[in-house]
Amino acid sequence: MESWQIREIVHRALQEDLPFGDKTTEYLIPSRLKGKAFFLAKEELVLCGTPVAETVFKEIDSSLKINWYYQEGEEVPSKTKLGEVEGRVQSLLKGERVALNFLQHLSGLATKVRKMVNSLSGGATLLLDTRKTLPGLKILQKYAVRVGGGANHRFSLSDGILIKDNHIKALGGLKEVLQKLHGLPHYLRIEIEINDFKELELLLESQGRIDCVLLDNFTPEEIKRALKLIREKRPYLEVEVSGGIREDNIREYGDLGVNYISSGALTHSVKAVDISFKIEEVWE
Repeated sequence: MESWQIREIVHRALQEDLPFGDKTTEYLIPSRLKGKAFFLAKEELVLCGTPVAETVFKEIDSSLKINWYYQEGEEVPSKTKLGEVEGRVQSLLKGERVALNFLQHLSGLATKVRKMVNSLSGGATLLLDTRKTLPGLKILQKYAVRVGGGANHRFSLSDGILIKDNHIKALGGLKEVLQKLHGLPHYLRIEIEINDFKELELLLESQGRIDCVLLDNFTPEEIKRALKLIREKRPYLEVEVSGGIREDNIREYGDLGVNYISSGALTHSVKAVDISFKIEEVWE
């Protein structure tokens, strides 16, 4: 994640929140007033988003001094100070909410990913995100997935070929799709979503190049059966599973020996963690 990408996202957020300044702060708080404020974790979390929160304050006032007590990706206990910001009180107040929005959301995402990765019990299976991200925040959310210990699937539709149910429907069936795989650029990774054993058998009997099969909404027992077929007919085919996988059952799926587990819930329905921002000192 490049610094210019962070600045671009932060700029949009500040334009939303301060289109014509902060009327409360500008009318009531003297510009000469200086102070120090701190971020407080009010629950256990994996810290993520400090470069973004820091950019928020620096875009408002480059003279602000920011000091973090924890690194990105560190696990932080509840009731712990995360860092401090020092400078003009007007600037602290203007950046407070936007900085917190990013920090709470990204730390919540990284915390959720870390819990699911830990539930995999250190096996070889990778936990992947999806493209089910919030518009405009994809690059930050995928960054938070990595901070939490997960890995990124495709960033965009340009990154490879992933054939899903609607592609199959549009072409008239999986057989027609498989016929079109011949002649595709060799540098493009090809993955096909499979929804039942009939489709899986058809895929395994085909001659086209396929790098990975996505078993969607298969039960653990169905995945065991599918893996047996795949290992017999295409032993080098990578296997991804998705659908209905949660923190309380992810280990069962990981223990099956699949290469990847993907979950849209990592990014599309994240609960923000509780972080506050409190001014503790003021002076002139």
